[in-house]
Amino acid sequence: MISQDAPIGLPKPAAARRRLGWVALREQLTTLAVLCVFGCSAMLLTHIGYRYGSTGGSPLEKFHPSSLILTAAFGILLFERGFSRGAAELLTRHAPTAIFFACILYHALYVALIVGRPVTMVVDTFLAPGMLFLLLCRTSLAGTVRIAGIIHGIMALNALIGFSESAFKWRLIPYYLNEGAVTYDWRSTALLGHPLQNAAITAIYAFLLLAGSRGGLPRNLVLPAFALQFAALPAFGGRTATVLLLVLGLLWLLKEGVLIVLGKRFPLARLLWLCLGLPVLALALWSLSDSAYVTAFLDRFVEDEGSAETRVMMLGLFSHFSWSDLFFGPDAARLDTIAASAGLEYGIESFIIAFLLQTGIFAASLIFIGLAAFSLDLVRILSRPGILALVVFLALNASTTGLSSKGTTFTLFVALAMALDGAQPGTWLNRRLAETGSA
Repeated sequence: MISQDAPIGLPKPAAARRRLGWVALREQLTTLAVLCVFGCSAMLLTHIGYRYGSTGGSPLEKFHPSSLILTAAFGILLFERGFSRGAAELLTRHAPTAIFFACILYHALYVALIVGRPVTMVVDTFLAPGMLFLLLCRTSLAGTVRIAGIIHGIMALNALIGFSESAFKWRLIPYYLNEGAVTYDWRSTALLGHPLQNAAITAIYAFLLLAGSRGGLPRNLVLPAFALQFAALPAFGGRTATVLLLVLGLLWLLKEGVLIVLGKRFPLARLLWLCLGLPVLALALWSLSDSAYVTAFLDRFVEDEGSAETRVMMLGLFSHFSWSDLFFGPDAARLDTIAASAGLEYGIESFIIAFLLQTGIFAASLIFIGLAAFSLDLVRILSRPGILALVVFLALNASTTGLSSKGTTFTLFVALAMALDGAQPGTWLNRRLAETGSA
């Protein structure tokens, strides 16, 4: 006779071990996805024959490998404790991100069925960063510290490669635009790919280091790490990113100076670093001021090859369409023809304008509402430096094609901000991961 008290199914210890195995696999996949998104640019994928940004190839090739890995890890997150429980917990804790997912999916359906444009870009551009955010909220503190260490290493290597590419006129990976190799652009591509993506992520990483969200990096390495990233910025040619970093850096120095005058304790080691570093920095800037490395970057402020003009011309595209077209979405072929005739065949250099024109006001509003909701969830989790970095990220993308095209820029930012904040002792996210293992 079987006792009524006999356990049914797996014994509790075995069930717990199985769940821990799934959790470990999820964290390993999350780490692999971060490594992949930082190390496998779209240009590298094109170079090795993975038809990510070109015609042909299998349907899976239209998605970045990191997005596929994140999808697998996210599936484990939903099912590791039962789908209903996992989904309910995510909806309860991260309702704004759930709204973000709903808006993006509805936008994709509308654009595919009504506007007639491809929608594979929403997976890499929006769904992947959302999934990574939720995964990093459930990654252990040890896993977060490991991911932050990987990011520190890759960003240092990326800066060194970018600097050497520009200084010595070579490329680690050929510069591809659509399906063709670009030979006329001197800007470095390094590991992260497109020069503007490089510039944006480099500037944001440097700012996070300066502002205190350094991801567990030893304090005596922060200034050298910042200097390395700042020195690499001219190689990527990002004018807006460089100017924003300079402004934010000067504001940070002003704030620190005021606090010190008001009585803030100032470590002698930091004072020694400043006393030693400032003369070296001044000498380096003076020696580089007439070099081809710096002058090529400064020339972009004088001769931008029509970049500023195209930002003005894109506003004139609205006049070619009726209010009905603008609300529901203009004909895709007609818009592409008009844009090409206006010299905008490579994209509209503002993701806001691009969404309004390409998908219509109604569909674009879904993106903007979803993006606002997701930003609120990020603001709730991140510390002040991370929140300021989010503002910088959105400002930089407002002046580029950025979020309106297929890419991994948003995923790179989420990985950067979340990992560095989570691995930094004293932040809210760090305490939550240490105490409960989730945020």
